[in-house]
Amino acid sequence: MCATSQKHGFTLPLTITILAIIGILVSSFYTMVKNERIESFRRYSDAQAILELESGVNYAFHRMQTEHKPWRTDSLKHASNDSNILFSLSQVQDGAFASLKIFNHDSSQHFVAHTGFILKSLPALTILATHANISLATNARIEGGTALRNGGFSYSSHYKMRAEKDAFFDTVYVADTLAIFDTLKFYPELSRNQFTEKFEKERCLFDGTEKVPEILSCQVVTMQGDSHCDHCKITADKIFLRERANTLKANFTARAIFLKDSIQLSGTFFAQDTLEASLKRKQENSINLIVQGRRTGEVEYTGHLSIDELTAEKMLILFMGDHWDENMKGIPVSISEKAEIKGTVISNGMIDFRGKLTGQMIAHYLGFYENETLWRGFFRDGQIKGDTTIHTFLPDIVYLGGEASYEK
Repeated sequence: MCATSQKHGFTLPLTITILAIIGILVSSFYTMVKNERIESFRRYSDAQAILELESGVNYAFHRMQTEHKPWRTDSLKHASNDSNILFSLSQVQDGAFASLKIFNHDSSQHFVAHTGFILKSLPALTILATHANISLATNARIEGGTALRNGGFSYSSHYKMRAEKDAFFDTVYVADTLAIFDTLKFYPELSRNQFTEKFEKERCLFDGTEKVPEILSCQVVTMQGDSHCDHCKITADKIFLRERANTLKANFTARAIFLKDSIQLSGTFFAQDTLEASLKRKQENSINLIVQGRRTGEVEYTGHLSIDELTAEKMLILFMGDHWDENMKGIPVSISEKAEIKGTVISNGMIDFRGKLTGQMIAHYLGFYENETLWRGFFRDGQIKGDTTIHTFLPDIVYLGGEASYEK
């Protein structure tokens, strides 16, 4: 009896221990299965959200490329035929570019970027004027072809503005050989209302190593010293960048923007009336310098884009020329001989270009003032060399077709 009692006394605790261990194992197993199911659902939700966001981007790109003009929508909801993919999106103007925002079906994830088109290769120089006769003066050079609607190209024999031995141009294309003259359209009305006269603050000065807020509305903004901004968006009347200030993927919109000294730029600088740049430091980031322009009288025009000194590797220079015509006083775009640019220059107005450009230029006409004399149709000193490897990201307010794309 004693041995049997001891045996029973030993078996019960062992059984309880084994059952406890089995319980713990079962509980751990179910916890593991539960966690795995939760993780699997999370992965599925993330994958579904990414699929919906990518579907939204593809949908937006499809609309952009089939509209043959800028495509905008304040709010659009889309569902696939089987309702497995649901997303909402908007594409509205944000400065010079369109801003695309996409949300998945439950708005748990979103996608935000600026959209535009990758510019296809064009001749080194395209002249938009209906009738244009261009004369090369001094040592001006164009390599990579020139496109004209009508008119001709020649070496100047004028005794005051004669072409020198280094002057050069190659192939000249006429309108019926290029689709650009039928495709190219400017849509300045989309970006007119991006400028405001109401600001949250009156004056904002950033000096030393101060960082600019991500979003800022201020009448006069000055960045100097080693101040910097990272993905910041500034709306102002006037913006001054000087000394060693730097920006990273900035989005600046103002009536007037002034850039000088040894600043380092990255992003878009969109001015209504005036944009002036004189930069000592080489610019290696992607930069967009854009002026809207506006007519203020019968022959008065305020839009002016002036570059005195600039060396840049990835550059878009764009003058929209809103309501500009050849009766306006002055030349709205001037780029000096101290400018060496790789990228694209587009001027929906007359341009005085004396620098060096590797890439492509589209301009209404060429000319310059010498004292009080306007030399219309003359191209002097400047050098333009076509480069088909350069693919500029262009806002769709200038529509040239190409491949729809985005930049964050």
